[in-house]
Amino acid sequence: MSLPTHFPLKVEGGKFVQIPSVGYGTWAAGEKGWCKDATLAALKAGYRHLDCAWMYGVDEEVGAAIRESGIPRSELFITSKFWPNFAAPENVEICLNHSLKLMGLDYVDLFLAHWPVAFEPISREALENATTGPEATSTQRGIKTHPGTDDPVMDWAHISENLTSQAGKEGSYVPTWQAMKKIVKSGKARAIGVSNFSIADIKPLLPHSQDIPISCNQIEVHPWLPNNELIAFMRENNILASCYCPFAGQKADGKTLITDPIVQKAARDSGMDVGQCLQSWAVQRGTVPLGKSANEARIKSNLAVAKLSVASKKALDDLEVPNGQGRTVGLDKKWGDVKLFSN
Repeated sequence: MSLPTHFPLKVEGGKFVQIPSVGYGTWAAGEKGWCKDATLAALKAGYRHLDCAWMYGVDEEVGAAIRESGIPRSELFITSKFWPNFAAPENVEICLNHSLKLMGLDYVDLFLAHWPVAFEPISREALENATTGPEATSTQRGIKTHPGTDDPVMDWAHISENLTSQAGKEGSYVPTWQAMKKIVKSGKARAIGVSNFSIADIKPLLPHSQDIPISCNQIEVHPWLPNNELIAFMRENNILASCYCPFAGQKADGKTLITDPIVQKAARDSGMDVGQCLQSWAVQRGTVPLGKSANEARIKSNLAVAKLSVASKKALDDLEVPNGQGRTVGLDKKWGDVKLFSN
């Protein structure tokens, strides 16, 4: 049985636009040229939703793939995100301008705050000349660091109220959110949202999101970490969940979700490969998976989602690792006195 090819995404004025229900992730592209070739393969396979971010350092390659594909811009849904050193209200648009220039685009469909934290920039000039990518240093990215370390200096004034209160500081993400709303008004983004925000991070923004809503929260989601409470809260507030790492990463003990016998059985019973099965599970829950692969065959199968049986879906639903221990992505240890992902 078929699953939805698109989901409604709430935008300005109480309206909705359609977002493809499966996206192609461009995170951690690796060596030069990997992302361009893989993204082009994804576009040729039928993907119309590309998930990007300035921090990934692949905007130029994504833009080259889009141009080579020949697909009209109007048929594509492009997401981008700004890194925390651009989080001060006066700097948010600088990051988007970098990505638009590198991709050769006039606008993105969805623009997200990458994390609910903020770093102090070296200077505005440093941000305007910032570059990024796997080998970029904090200095090249325009991030102010503590002397003798690569640890960023926190901009407490622009960190979410949830995180600043935990650290005994004062701050708010509301001014940054207001700056993001201006970007929608400028036409450089059709919708805005957040990424890696918990319920407690989102709540203070809701009173300021009646005119231009929080359209999306991009979070890590897979059977080990279904994020049920957060997603239920988001549904109540018309916030779509897009899901990075839908196949999960490798845990400290070496375990991987894709080799889990229960996952492999669910895939066999559904006549799918494992990646296709996990992508299908995500779409069947009403969320948008952002699988990433450089293998052309897997790129194609990851897009071919189909409805799982009741038994197979329940088997995957029951794989949650308690207390958030199924998480495989987390940068909180590098970011001082902030405890990310708490509700």
